Amino acid sequence: MGAMSALSHNTIATWLIPILKAIEPFCDANTALTAVGIDPKCIGDADQRVPLAKMHELWELAERVSEDDCIGLETTKYINPTSFHAITYAHHASSSLRESLERLNKFSSVISTAAIISARDDNEDVVVTLNLVEGAEALSVQAADAFMAIIVLAAKNLVGSIENPVRSAKFRRLSPRDTARHKAIFKCPLSFASDDYEIRIAKSFVDQRLATGNAELVRINEQVLAEYISRFSKSNLVAAVHSALVELMPEGEPTREKVSQMLGISSRNLHRKLADLDTSYKSILEDTRKRLALQYIEQRSLAITTIAYQLGFLDSSSFARSFKRWTGLSPSDFRKRNSG
Repeated sequence: MGAMSALSHNTIATWLIPILKAIEPFCDANTALTAVGIDPKCIGDADQRVPLAKMHELWELAERVSEDDCIGLETTKYINPTSFHAITYAHHASSSLRESLERLNKFSSVISTAAIISARDDNEDVVVTLNLVEGAEALSVQAADAFMAIIVLAAKNLVGSIENPVRSAKFRRLSPRDTARHKAIFKCPLSFASDDYEIRIAKSFVDQRLATGNAELVRINEQVLAEYISRFSKSNLVAAVHSALVELMPEGEPTREKVSQMLGISSRNLHRKLADLDTSYKSILEDTRKRLALQYIEQRSLAITTIAYQLGFLDSSSFARSFKRWTGLSPSDFRKRNSG
């Protein structure tokens, strides 16, 4: 159903830039985005989120136009400090790689809500894994390659060791035609067609204390990240309810129960989540109806009775009362005043 896309997993829009840079020799950015249905205006706007399904399509296009089954690794050349919002700054201010990995686990949804990065000790190693969130679709092969490579490159950059601390790397993907770039980045034994995405790093490297650590900068950037997550979480749920209402209203009076069922959560849970976001189902319904009513009333070919039913009102008089509350005018008077 259409409403589910608003609640589906998504990725930060700034991640588009490295992908588009990697395929620049093969395809114009606007052409690529238009082909997969992504609005080019969202490029570089960290407040925008791109549905994971659209990112899958973009990765498929990237592999197709470049004829490169390792195009994900190419994107790492174009990562900049703002690619992943404040995560990069918090990473560089960390007092150890372990601290950075713990922070990445906490804030990984900033980058993508579909995957989470975790780390666990195993004898002399720390095992870093890239796991899917329950219910999420499988990551694109290229996206997983890119994230694995970014973790390794960022780790080496933070600690600055000339020795290679990576003991091994596993990938779920099938082996690429040429593994040279994987070998160049990971510099360790590689396993493909594995059960997990996994990187083993020497524990001594992970726990090495860094003189560049800055607790105040970490605190500031963590606050920025927490505020960002709160902001996009609210936007996602409110947008999902709005989308469900648009789909349900032409069928009659939309209830919270019907919307909850469409979104796959209980009515009580929806009420609680919206309350946590300082809003309510009734408020979103009112706002959705008002915005659509003002759009529809401009379409003079639409009868007022038709508009009333499109917005889920039981009759045109109920719609007229609500419209007058919103605008101070009846629908017909509003239309007359705005004619011409």
